[in-house]
Amino acid sequence: MIQLNPFAISGLLIIITYLPLFLLILFKGKTRAARLFALHIFAIFWWGVGSFWIGINKNELIALSLMKFAYIGVIFIPVFFYDFVLEIINNNSKLIRSIFYAQAIYFLFATLTNKIFLYPKWIFHSFYYTSPSIIFFFSFIIWLIIVSLAHIQLIQFYRNIYPKKREQILLLCIGTIIGFVGGTLNFFPQFTEIIYPYGNFLIPFHSVILMFTILKYQLLDISVVIKKSIAYSILIAIVSISYLLIVVLAERFFQGIIGYSSILVTTFTAFLLGVIFFPLRNKIQYFIDRLFFQGSTIEIAQQNELLRQELIRSEKLKSIATLASGIAHEIKNPLTALKTFAEYLPRKKDDDAFINKFSRIVKSEVDRIDHLVHQLLDFAKPAPLQPRPVNIHELFDDILDFLNNEFVKRKINIQKNYDSNTALSIHADPVQLKQAFLNIFLNAIDALAADGKITITTTLKEIWVEIMIQDTGCGISKEDLTHIFDPFFTKKDHGTGLGLSVTHGIIKQHQGQIHVESVVGKGTKFTIKLPP
Repeated sequence: MIQLNPFAISGLLIIITYLPLFLLILFKGKTRAARLFALHIFAIFWWGVGSFWIGINKNELIALSLMKFAYIGVIFIPVFFYDFVLEIINNNSKLIRSIFYAQAIYFLFATLTNKIFLYPKWIFHSFYYTSPSIIFFFSFIIWLIIVSLAHIQLIQFYRNIYPKKREQILLLCIGTIIGFVGGTLNFFPQFTEIIYPYGNFLIPFHSVILMFTILKYQLLDISVVIKKSIAYSILIAIVSISYLLIVVLAERFFQGIIGYSSILVTTFTAFLLGVIFFPLRNKIQYFIDRLFFQGSTIEIAQQNELLRQELIRSEKLKSIATLASGIAHEIKNPLTALKTFAEYLPRKKDDDAFINKFSRIVKSEVDRIDHLVHQLLDFAKPAPLQPRPVNIHELFDDILDFLNNEFVKRKINIQKNYDSNTALSIHADPVQLKQAFLNIFLNAIDALAADGKITITTTLKEIWVEIMIQDTGCGISKEDLTHIFDPFFTKKDHGTGLGLSVTHGIIKQHQGQIHVESVVGKGTKFTIKLPP
């Protein structure tokens, strides 16, 4: 049976914390810096495996082999870290890298050829360490130098980096300093048996800080989406395992002190720890909510609702700004014309030709402003619907009769593919629907050249009356297609850009749908679905 001592437990903690961190960086990291840091983490994991087996080993014959195995990871821990630091600070010095990797390879060779450790020794009445050679002492000094230089450069980098990255580098510095302090303390039992290698317990704190920095601040540009269900599952697993571990250790402790073997006392111990421990789970859950999710579920829901309302207000302000800009642009031209003629009127009031021309222009420009205002009112505050049964085919025939002169003048061919149900009826406001469809036909007319064609198709489906209005005009580009229902969006010299916005609003008021397909040079198809 394996007897765990504190050193073995610390090694086990290193294995448990560094393996998932290594896999996360390995599979999520995409840069050379991430790959170097993954190697650094793997070297620490390697030491964790070695220290665990050193802690549980009772055999003098294999003690030296275990120490050599573990020390291989120790040799490369600072080298990979220094290379990582050089990478993130954009220092491309090949000479420094070559020197540090060369010394690591030398001490690796010295370790494998028994020049680092001389013979195993039994320390603290629990596990084997080894007696060091003079080469081990030099390797320790160089280890400290590399670690110090790496942190000096990292701290200088922190001072000069832009604020957005500072939190990442600050936590990285804190974590690595804690980890390397713990690692440094592990060297001392080689020289004296007074200092127990409790520093090994500091190393897992390094991995926890790094994991937090990756999850919270995207260290190494690693982005991980944390789902609450997964976070809570991991939390429950950690709490449960910790609870069971404490129960087992507590039971063994009291057995050793008191010497009891009663199941009743064991059960009472488990119950007592449970009363203390399980409320802690809720506290940790609350801490995770605050740390990673910026609040509890209720708080996040409230924040989302406030954010939604803020977005709605923002969109309203955006629409108001767009409307104001469009109004100013459209009204400016007729007002300029009116102002010009008003300035000339006192001097030419007796000029009949001027007065006649002035009257026509004033009427035309006033009508233009009036039309714009009415369209704007229809868009901003549509009149309430007055629905009644409407024969959709008769509605289209009325619109086509109204536009007949335009069709004849432009030589536009109209093709009707009406549903076989001639009395196809829907419950709608005929006045507003006429306006909606009229705007679509007017856009089609503008898009068509001579001898063009407009096709109207109606189809009765299970829950919809589907209407398709298709032209063979110039079409709409993909970039513009997503904006055609935006107010004041137009590519026409004489258009206001409100027609299709009004159409879209009217169809939505009728609980319908409108969809547009277009190919440049081939034409445009509007598909409207209205409830019967």
